[in-house]
Formats: sequence, C-alpha cells, structure tokens
Amino acid sequence: MRSKITPDGRKSPGRKKSTFIEEARRRQIVRSAITTIASGGLAQASLARIADEVGISKSVISYHFDGRDELIEEIVVALLSESNRFIRARVDQELGCPAKLRAYIEASFAFMAEHRENFVAMVDIWGSFGTVDAKRAFNATAYDPCRRHLEAILRRGQQEGDFRGFTPRTLAATIQGSIDGVMLQWVFDEGAVDLAECAAELTIMFDLATRNPAGGAPTTGSGE
Repeated sequence: MRSKITPDGRKSPGRKKSTFIEEARRRQIVRSAITTIASGGLAQASLARIADEVGISKSVISYHFDGRDELIEEIVVALLSESNRFIRARVDQELGCPAKLRAYIEASFAFMAEHRENFVAMVDIWGSFGTVDAKRAFNATAYDPCRRHLEAILRRGQQEGDFRGFTPRTLAATIQGSIDGVMLQWVFDEGAVDLAECAAELTIMFDLATRNPAGGAPTTGSGE
C-alpha cells in the first residue's frame, strides 16, 4: 500500500519518496479524476475513463495508485488540503479573533466560488460511502481539522475577551455546519444560492453570536 497524504499535506510512511515527475503525474491523475467525477458522477469515473481524460493508459494509473479506492482516498485528501490551505492563509493574515473568524467564513465561500468542481465531486464521493465506518472516517478527515481550527480561534477569542462565554467545540461545529449546509444547496442548484450574500449573512450572524457584551473581559466556555 502506498503512503497516504494527510489533509495538511504531509505524507505518512508507506512507500519510497516519489520523484518530482511522479508526484506531478499523480496530481494530474487526481485532478483529472475530480473533473471526471464532477461532470459524470463517481459511478461513471472508471480508471479507463480517467485515463482517457488524461491521455494516458489505464496501466499508468495502476502504477501510481493501488486501485480505484486509493485514488478516491487521495482525491478526498487533495480536495480538503487545497481548501484548508486557502482558508488558513486568509485567516493568518488577520489580527484579532473576530477578524480571523470573519476571514474563515469569507474564505470558505470564496474558495467555493472559485472551485465549484471540487465541491461537486466531493459531495458525490461523500454520498457513495455505504458503511458507518466509512462515513466516520470521512467525518474525521473532513471535519476534525475544520472544527479544530475554528475551535482554536473561538477559544483564543474568549481568552482575549473578544468573545462571550460558550462551548467552543459546539459553536465550531455550528459554524462549519452552517457553511456546509449552504454549500450543499449550492452544489445541488447553483442558481438557488448566492454565495456572496450567504457569506455576508453568516459573517454578521456569528459576529453577533460570539460578541462579548462585557467588552474585553476574558470569558470561559460553558460545559467544558
């Protein structure tokens, strides 16, 4: 089994380090697979069809990936990694937790708007998981990093007195759930959702929901 790539882009042990050319070919195959899934659905994304999209033989894909399952795993991680890097870069540019929280929400929607294909493919893959274990594994891969990132912002904001008292973990899940709830509606019907307006509304909503009425007095979360 080849190595896995974690959502933050690190490789876990499992195979020899790939050459630059091999990594470039793997990325090309992953991107082609994303396009194929987004356009025709996961059920139609056979290795042969993906190979045709790239202009290579099916055996080349088999050289780089131990079958379709490993390719799908790497697609999921690639999609999440790309989004996480984009959001973290935007958040890290801001000073103060209220600004970081706004940047997180705004960057999430900005990335959606620029990468619709990614989210269409992701939703289709997510819907294909047929076992509880597979769904839990996806949840851990997709949502744990997001929740931890948000939770850190919220907890620090409480410590600095910017945010009121609440349970950071609970509110982190609520914020991410709100973002992804809009995303799902947009994936299913692009014209039914205005991403920019949704970003603005959620930014206002959670700015008001987190604001510390004591005005700078440190607060602590409840239920922790």
